[in-house]
Amino acid sequence: MDLGFVSLNTPQDIAPAVLGPELEARGFESLWVGEHPQIPVAAAGQFHPALLAAQKQILDPFLSLLSAAQATEQLRLGTAVALPLEREIFTFAKEVATLDHLSQGRVTLGVGVGARAELEVASTVAWGDRYRALADMVAALTALWNGEESQHHGQFYDFEPVWSYPKPHQRPHPPLLAAATGPKAIRQCLPWADGWLPGDAAFRDLGAALDDFRRVAEEVGRDPSTLDLTIMAWGAPTVATLAGYRDLGFNRVVLGGGRKNAHDSSSTWAFLDRYAAMVDELR
Repeated sequence: MDLGFVSLNTPQDIAPAVLGPELEARGFESLWVGEHPQIPVAAAGQFHPALLAAQKQILDPFLSLLSAAQATEQLRLGTAVALPLEREIFTFAKEVATLDHLSQGRVTLGVGVGARAELEVASTVAWGDRYRALADMVAALTALWNGEESQHHGQFYDFEPVWSYPKPHQRPHPPLLAAATGPKAIRQCLPWADGWLPGDAAFRDLGAALDDFRRVAEEVGRDPSTLDLTIMAWGAPTVATLAGYRDLGFNRVVLGGGRKNAHDSSSTWAFLDRYAAMVDELR
């Protein structure tokens, strides 16, 4: 099982071009960043107060990961999570493909639907349609990432043939991990997802949740053994906890979410050193 690290990725955090090489040197497999293209001021109460100060300052994920890519050789570059429905589709397709091209195929896209207040500002998609719209957008993106003259005619995205380049280095596209937790959301994401990106804090019984995920995957015709299973670990999990995630079948744990003193970037190094010592034991 590999270890990744998620950064709050604000102007006060360690810059990705500095953080990336340090992660790579310590044996971490990946760097992850999230995004909030915009947060309505009126919706501040809908966000965790301890995180809002950072979330409203998050840097662009793709430019950030590009800077990390240029400073590293093997480190994978992940989004936890990207919010495609809040972005213009052609620009999003080009940004992802460009990052994957320039990094020589090191991108993994964790994707989600964000918060209702954000979606209502950024899109005409109704909240109740969000997962159907996301599935339609993934289908449209797949067309853009693969066709010479790409077109798509769906319920939410509809366009005649266009040229959209570059194409991603990874074919047919970078792995897409669904950041979905409810059974209905998971069922709607599994037809297109290459894996699952849950957070451990969302479940009382993670093993049971993983069993449910695998069962639903089989019901929709997917082989669970082919799916990437990445877990976002909250706080400072012990090596025993991480080994438990490995034994459940997760192939990657992303650390750093909810860690103590995250607002103090100087605390990052001690956190990374602690888990670097566990890298070999957990593989």
